[in-house]
Amino acid sequence: MVAELYSGFAQRYNMIIGVLICALSTSILFLFLPIGYFFIADILLIIGNCIGLYFTFKNRKESQPHIKTGIIVGLSGSVLSLLLISISQWILYSVDYGFDFILFLDFTLYLLVNFAIMYILVGIILGYLFGSIYRNREE
Repeated sequence: MVAELYSGFAQRYNMIIGVLICALSTSILFLFLPIGYFFIADILLIIGNCIGLYFTFKNRKESQPHIKTGIIVGLSGSVLSLLLISISQWILYSVDYGFDFILFLDFTLYLLVNFAIMYILVGIILGYLFGSIYRNREE
């Protein structure tokens, strides 16, 4: 009974849950290990998106197209990850130096200007790869 209820809920909201898993796993990993090789939290973004996309495709509805679903989840998860990283950095900075909303806008604008194109590209590429892999598996 519980497995059927979980399966129905997960299948109904698979894209939303996948986006949240992408964003939250990337942000939580970044809090514990704040590194990046090419841009901020790049490896962590790939890991988080892979986990979220895997969940999405594991619970995909038959009516959802593979590649479109992958691109939407990957792109949305990447952008939300960037915003959550900005929020977490602002909170950690504000604990030491006091809360300032303008500083949050500065952090967010800085991350969007410098890293948004890379996050968007990674999300689209991973979503396309996962979509094509799962499409080929079902054929």
